[in-house]
Amino acid sequence: MRNLFFALLAVPIFNLPVLAQADDIEITVTGTRSPRDVQDAPGSVTVIERGEIERGNVNNLRDIIREDLGVSIRKSPRSGLQNFNIRGIEGNRILFQVDGIRLPNEFTLGPFGTGRDFVDLSTLKVLEILKGPGSALYGSDAIGGVLTFTTVDPSDLLAITGKDSYISANTNYNSADSGFNNSVAVATRADKLEFAGIYTRRDFRELNRNGDPQFNDRQTGSSNNYLGKLVYRFDAKNSLKLTAEVLNRSTFTTFARANLPEETGGAVVVQSLTSDFKTNRTRLSLDYDFDNPDGGFIRTAKIQAFYQDANTPEFNVEDRLVAPTGARPGTPPSQLASRIGLNDFTDRIYGANLQLQSSFATGTVNHLLTYGLEYSQQKNTRPREREQINRVTGERTRNLIPENFPTKDFPDSDTTRFALFLQDEISFGNISIIPGLRLDFYSLTATADEDFLRNLSPPPANFSSSNLSPRFAILWKPSQDFTIFGQYARGFRAPLYDEINSGFANTLFGYRVIPNPDLKAESSDGFELGVRGRFPQGRFSLVGFYNTYDNFIQRFVNTGLENIPGFPRPFIRFQSQNVASARIYGVEFSGEYRFSNQPGGFSLFGGLAYAVGDDQTNNRPLGTINPFKANVGLRYRAADNSWGIDLVGTFVGSPRVPLDTQLFVPAGYTLVDLTGYVNFTPLISLNFGVYNLFNQKYFEYSDLRTFPAADAARVDRLAQPGTNVAVSLNAKF
Repeated sequence: MRNLFFALLAVPIFNLPVLAQADDIEITVTGTRSPRDVQDAPGSVTVIERGEIERGNVNNLRDIIREDLGVSIRKSPRSGLQNFNIRGIEGNRILFQVDGIRLPNEFTLGPFGTGRDFVDLSTLKVLEILKGPGSALYGSDAIGGVLTFTTVDPSDLLAITGKDSYISANTNYNSADSGFNNSVAVATRADKLEFAGIYTRRDFRELNRNGDPQFNDRQTGSSNNYLGKLVYRFDAKNSLKLTAEVLNRSTFTTFARANLPEETGGAVVVQSLTSDFKTNRTRLSLDYDFDNPDGGFIRTAKIQAFYQDANTPEFNVEDRLVAPTGARPGTPPSQLASRIGLNDFTDRIYGANLQLQSSFATGTVNHLLTYGLEYSQQKNTRPREREQINRVTGERTRNLIPENFPTKDFPDSDTTRFALFLQDEISFGNISIIPGLRLDFYSLTATADEDFLRNLSPPPANFSSSNLSPRFAILWKPSQDFTIFGQYARGFRAPLYDEINSGFANTLFGYRVIPNPDLKAESSDGFELGVRGRFPQGRFSLVGFYNTYDNFIQRFVNTGLENIPGFPRPFIRFQSQNVASARIYGVEFSGEYRFSNQPGGFSLFGGLAYAVGDDQTNNRPLGTINPFKANVGLRYRAADNSWGIDLVGTFVGSPRVPLDTQLFVPAGYTLVDLTGYVNFTPLISLNFGVYNLFNQKYFEYSDLRTFPAADAARVDRLAQPGTNVAVSLNAKF
């Protein structure tokens, strides 16, 4: 398969005639904070537009990156999508933002996690994935890349019909999780006032995994998402936009008996476990936009004020056998008890942004200045409650070894961020130089209350820091068809509340977690070099990258023993520390060749992503690197675009891991997908897909990267679906 792929890449796309088609042009904003053709972006950016989302039967982030080979996302059977990975960097080292507003961080502790699935994709105008450090433009957390979700405006919908009204309905079914999704969108214009509203309902069940059914948890879920936008246009240059957005999702999971946690050496045995995991996000924002490209020093101005409230409560009910109260250690469990728990996580943020652009010339040199400031105030809390009820004796208790409840995993934390940024896009002839600089200030204030201190947690610490992130990029266009680019970008990530202040003591087993106010920000140096070409019958992109990372924060490092007053034996002390340095390098390619110079016809497309990562502190391969992945496909489009079909083969290799790894290592695999669409009219379309055509049994490396090899008999819990279908119908009026 691999030989076939490279043979197909040998098609002579470099000999094509010189022309460009307008419908091939993709615009990115994330790469420079200003609209720019992806062909001329100074780094690697994937742009996925609304039409592609509709045509691709997309229901979630994993669907949308199906053909983006350098990224992945983990799906937890319990808490959904999390740990987005770009070129081997993942989790909170990837910044998520919607319309310029920072989305909640990911929180994981033990079996509990919050996920990062906070945006319904039916509301999007475009999704952009910036690969590589983006801190010079977006600050902390963009050390590995940026996901920018941009929601659709009323004018975007009204442009589809060319009228002052718009209505659309979309219905979708997919057999992978027996999901039904329905969405309605409306837009209207009355003089200077525009409005758009989108409502989306999703219902789903557990994944139909292609493995032993005894390991398949039962699951039901649903979500409701609302988006409303009101735009008032004072004139052609000035507008005011009010946006309201609400997402409520609920996922109820009944764990299969074969997946229940085993406890050895204890006096309890879990009999059943259910989880009701909810995701809620509410956002309000007000945007003022000024756009005057024809004159004046200020070319554009964007002012935004926002408020966002998100929380992810998880309700758990667990039945287990316990030993009778007062029984001697080692007494077999014999009495049924129920544990009812709530793990909540709140992320509340408000703030304001200002971005200005000015253009001017010095002789024959043109400048486009982008500059501004950002301010935000974020509050995070993690309260947990649990009670055990003995079903035989009726005894109730909230003191459950090793923890007493209610409690908190970290103290209530307030994070203040302030930043100034400046970028100059300097153009002369066929060369552009883009220097940029951003200064970030970061401070954390922790508040300890009785719940946080209940389990012998040490007093928390406050934290403050600042960081300077430079970037320098250069582009050269030797002709209209080619762009050669290179860039250096500095990235950083300030330590988060839970890394600085996680704290508790386990008096039964004799260990304690303490804060570390001396943590340093993680940093990275990223280098990227690439070439892009675009022709009437094809396009290609070839990019190489080399990134180094320092001061990676590792949670719960064993730092030795300490004596605690009142206890006769020393405790093992754990603490988050800056411990690791790493490097990641690799190459990515994508391309397409159309056999005809007329509209429609057949085309051949494909790509690959290959990366190598090393933990330089321990001289071992990094476990976060995705395995080699490549795809090749044959596409047909009717000349009038009334129908089209794609046949795509995807090959995924086995990951590079240490020889002495104790983790499960999945084998490589090959998938074949068939997708297509029929446009009955320009506004009514049917989309369909048959995925995993040959019913291949396979595992996503991102799902089981920490799965123990000793537990391989239960790995089918993470098997991906076999052959599955999806179909959707879109109608616009």
